[in-house]
Amino acid sequence: MHNEFDDEPEINLTPMIDVIFMLLIFFVMSMTFSKPVLDVVLPASTQSHARKKDAEIQIAVHEDGSVWVDDQKIEITALDGVLEANADKLLNLFIDKKAPFQAFVSVVDIAKKKNGARFVISTQTGSTSE
Repeated sequence: MHNEFDDEPEINLTPMIDVIFMLLIFFVMSMTFSKPVLDVVLPASTQSHARKKDAEIQIAVHEDGSVWVDDQKIEITALDGVLEANADKLLNLFIDKKAPFQAFVSVVDIAKKKNGARFVISTQTGSTSE
């Protein structure tokens, strides 16, 4: 005789798959693929001015540890006087990645002493002047 308790219990997933499919269709159909309605127009600056090239001084430390100021090679001891004469200019430090660390520290120490915290440090892979 066949007993009703002998059957394995099973869960029918078909209704759940149908509901998920209907939700997916709903969300895809309700999505909009158009451009945003609100166009943001940013104001242009009328007070700013372009920074002039002569308002900055560039110091480069090359791979061999040599110090260059505006494409002219100088000794590290002369850097103190150069920075003192150009105290009002922005200081850009270009340090070669292979430059000796001591040369980098010496230039940064002099720059901090003469220009306070007004300088930018960048790295470069090769020498810009020979």
